[in-house]
Amino acid sequence: MKKALPSISVAIATYNSAKTIGRCLTLIRSQNYPQEKIEIILGDGGSKDKTKEIAKKYKAKVIDVPEDKQHAEYNRGVAFNAGSGELSLIIDHDNFLPSNNWLKEMVKPLIEDKSIVASSTCYYHYDRKYNLMDRYFALFGTSEPLPYYLKKADRMPQTAKEWVLAGQAEDKGEYFKVKFEKDPRKFPSIGSNGCLMRRELVQENAKADPENHYPIDVLYDVVEKGFDTFAFVKNSIIHLTHSRGFFEFMKRRRRFVEKYHFQELSKRRWSVVMPGDEVGVGLFVLFSLTFVKPTLDAFMGFIKIRDFAWFVHPLMCFGTTVIYGWVTIKYLFLGLLKK
Repeated sequence: MKKALPSISVAIATYNSAKTIGRCLTLIRSQNYPQEKIEIILGDGGSKDKTKEIAKKYKAKVIDVPEDKQHAEYNRGVAFNAGSGELSLIIDHDNFLPSNNWLKEMVKPLIEDKSIVASSTCYYHYDRKYNLMDRYFALFGTSEPLPYYLKKADRMPQTAKEWVLAGQAEDKGEYFKVKFEKDPRKFPSIGSNGCLMRRELVQENAKADPENHYPIDVLYDVVEKGFDTFAFVKNSIIHLTHSRGFFEFMKRRRRFVEKYHFQELSKRRWSVVMPGDEVGVGLFVLFSLTFVKPTLDAFMGFIKIRDFAWFVHPLMCFGTTVIYGWVTIKYLFLGLLKK
C-alpha cells in the first residue's frame, strides 16, 4: 500500500475469557502491520479468571465495567468509545485472525475508497478439522438459519463465489463494494466478528454510546444517515464458539432471543425479524416444519463441498423455529398477565 496505514483501535468485550483471549491477542500482535498503530482495548465485565492478566502481556488496555452493567454489547461499547484510532475493529474474544496480512487486507478498501464506511469479511473461516457445529455455521455463513432465509446473513456460504447477500455489489477484485438501501429489512447482520469501520464517522452518525451499542444497529444508524457503502473482503475470520454441541447452542439461542428480541427490543433499531418480514418468517416456519427445503439446501451444498456438517441444517431450522415460537408464546402470555 502506497498510502500511510491508518491507526486502529481494536475493541473487544470480555468476561472470564481466559480460554480464548490469549490466542485472539497473539494473532493481533502477529499481524504484518505497524504495532505502534494498533491499540487493543478490552471492556471487561469483572472477569474472575486470568483474562486481565493475559491482556496485559499483550499491552492491551483493560477498562472495568461495573458489575451491574456487565453485558457483551455494553462492554463492547465501552471499549469502542475509548478508542483513539482512525479505524475501529470490532472483534469478539473468540475471533481469531487467520493470516498475518489480515489487517492489511481489511484496511485496503478503506484507503482506496473514501465512500466506504466499513469492511467485513465475505466468509467465516472453514476447516475440516473444526467440530461439527463450527463447520456447519462456516459452511452456511451465518450464526443461525433464520437470517439466512430472510437474506440478512452476515457472511456468504462457502459455496458462493459471486455476491449473494443483501445490497447492490460491484466486484472490485479483492473485495465487493456493496451499497445498501435505507431499509432495515434489507440490511445484513454485520457489525461484529471482525468488522473494521471509520471510528469518528460512526461515533458522529450513530447511537454508539455503551447503552445503545448493538453493532448491527450502529452500522444501520450510519446507513440511515446516508453513509451506505461497505466493503466485503474476499477473506474470512475464524469464529469458534459452538464446541459444546447442538443442545447447548439451542440453550444459548433461547437466552439470546429473549434478551435481544424481547427484553431489550425497545433499544433496538434493527432486528432479524421486523415489520414487513411476516411472509419471510412464515416461509421459514413452513420450511422448518416440513424439512424439505432445508434438506435440499444441505444436499446442494454437500454436492460442492463433501462435508456431512451440511446436514445439521434441517435440525437447526426446526430447532430455531421451536425456540422462537416458544419464546414468543412465553412473552405474549406474560404480556396478557400484566394486563
